[in-house]
Amino acid sequence: MDESLIGIIVAAGCGLLCAGLGAYMVVTGNPSLLHSYHYATTPLADRPALARESGTGLIVTGVGCALMGLSDPFGVWAGVAGIVLLVAGIAINLISIIRHNGSLFSFPSSEEKAHGGRGLHIGLNTGGGVVLGAIIGLVCIVPGVYMIATGDVSLLHSYHYEHIAAADLPAFSFIEGLSMIGLGIGLAICFAAGGRMTMRPIPLWAKVLMAVGGIIWGASLITLIVAIPTFGGSLS
Repeated sequence: MDESLIGIIVAAGCGLLCAGLGAYMVVTGNPSLLHSYHYATTPLADRPALARESGTGLIVTGVGCALMGLSDPFGVWAGVAGIVLLVAGIAINLISIIRHNGSLFSFPSSEEKAHGGRGLHIGLNTGGGVVLGAIIGLVCIVPGVYMIATGDVSLLHSYHYEHIAAADLPAFSFIEGLSMIGLGIGLAICFAAGGRMTMRPIPLWAKVLMAVGGIIWGASLITLIVAIPTFGGSLS
């Protein structure tokens, strides 16, 4: 079977799975398909809204997955649209969980279970978020700096660059490295903001930082992936 067709089938299957699960949550208002710690401290009255918003995010994610598999037959812009929707769907999920649950990870105490309280939110303070964000960000930033400094793209999978002309490799390496740095910076900013996202009310600066970090991360991811077929490489 042709590799391109296999890619389309796999992407379509993943997309249908995500979209199907999302549709179930939207129709039923049941959040149980999420991990329990994503809604453990969400008031019962808010859970249907959480399910519908998260379900919408899953549907968007599913459509994005399916479109990414169509980049070979329909061109790079199908893949770009898929990546944008994938990132948007993930963002919708994360935002809805934090908005309704107060945190991505939360566990109610026995007393709070009995009284319907908000429970324990596992979060970070600003300093902890900055430190964790810096550590995770460096995982992307260091390889990016290496690729820019050396012009070596071997950190990528070989099929991403094996068909790219040798004369284009320096430019390709620069763009991929810059995108990796952007991914790291975006993640670091998001984690720094995340340290205060469990506060009520959420500080405006934390919301702004989270949005900025998400935009940088999403734009960097799109650039990183789009550059591969643009220069003649393959996504799979």
